[in-house]
Amino acid sequence: MWFALIAVIVIGYLLYKLLLPSDTKNFWAQYGIRQIDGSPAASEKELLSGKKDVTARDGYAYEQLSDNEKFCGMIESPYKMIFIKDLELAKRIFIRDFGYFTNRRQFFVIPNKDSIVNKLLNVLKGQEWKNVRSTISPAFTTGKIRRYMESFNSIGKDWIEVLKEKANDSSTKKSVIIKVLPTVSQFTTDVIATGVFGFNAGTVRNPNSTFATMVTRLATMNQWKIALSMRFPSLFKLLGIEIIDMEAFTFFQNIVAQGLKARMSGDTTKRNDFLQMMVELKKGELKSDGKEELSSFEKDAEMKAEKSSFVLTDDIINAQSVTFFFAGFSTTSNFLAFVFYCLAAHQDVQDKLREEVRKIVQKDGTFEYDAIGKLVYMDMVCCGMRLALVESKAAIAHVLHNFRIEPAPTTKIPVEGVSGSLQILPPDDLELKFTIL
Repeated sequence: MWFALIAVIVIGYLLYKLLLPSDTKNFWAQYGIRQIDGSPAASEKELLSGKKDVTARDGYAYEQLSDNEKFCGMIESPYKMIFIKDLELAKRIFIRDFGYFTNRRQFFVIPNKDSIVNKLLNVLKGQEWKNVRSTISPAFTTGKIRRYMESFNSIGKDWIEVLKEKANDSSTKKSVIIKVLPTVSQFTTDVIATGVFGFNAGTVRNPNSTFATMVTRLATMNQWKIALSMRFPSLFKLLGIEIIDMEAFTFFQNIVAQGLKARMSGDTTKRNDFLQMMVELKKGELKSDGKEELSSFEKDAEMKAEKSSFVLTDDIINAQSVTFFFAGFSTTSNFLAFVFYCLAAHQDVQDKLREEVRKIVQKDGTFEYDAIGKLVYMDMVCCGMRLALVESKAAIAHVLHNFRIEPAPTTKIPVEGVSGSLQILPPDDLELKFTIL
């Protein structure tokens, strides 16, 4: 009975909101800003069903704006948005003037106001966001990212060894057909586990471990729920509907809490990982790494923290640590899957990049941070920023030094991307042929 009553209330509320005439059709006109309706590119029905996401409307707005128009207003019920087309304006907003744009686009609702999820950097708002961002930014400077290279190399070598074992166990004794997305996801999972928590997850050798399963659960969100929560945030808060898999979130939250407690008490040795840098930040001990010099980008993006009563709490550290799974797991995995596909489809590009990579490889099969950062052709192939960029370059370098990548019999050319949450994803069944060199 209660379920039926709730269902009636929910359906009635949804119909009311969907059918009620909008009073925001000309909201931006009062500010002299052109307003574009993105619904022709993605209707409410398509958004709510998960067939399309809001990026379809973004693309439509981009096409509608003339070359002389730098931005426009849009409505994402119930939010009012400014869409930026001009590249220079976008750069200014995201770098030099970033501190003035303190609130992010909200993609899902957090029903529990006391949840640690509210401390995620992309969820924080206003002055608290500015304080947290400016406080943890020193952990992502060029010099600090250098610390992660040891993890990229050790995991990369282990990953390559596993791939070679699979190739040697195949009938050809030299080549193996792999499913690309699960394979690169194993690498990124171990990188995050080691680079963030100092934890050896061993996912490249045991892809079905509890740790790997929880990573996948945390990174996988129900698109239908996301679409509904963006349209009806008050309803989701009222009914306490979670978007994030809170069991998986709590799993990693507990790992961070235990590691943080041990390191704050000095019961473990110092490591080159994110959690260690957070501990050093909290203690006021995070120091420059010798020749650390801020890049021009880092100087432009630098923000000053308010010197008032802000304190880097355990909850904030915990939340930013878990953020890596949202920001660095599926994004990097999807990017690498597409890169390896493109390299397989364009052998001339692959050969040229391999030639460049082999000029800097060390005798033990590793790569130095400074050398990999100076690869000119790699920069033409690989795009990104900071930690994710270095991680991606390391993965590509390790693979190309050891394997030739080719299309498998099942590989579709061109590949058919899958529409996902705010991005085009590689198909789960994408296969490529890896041949030992």
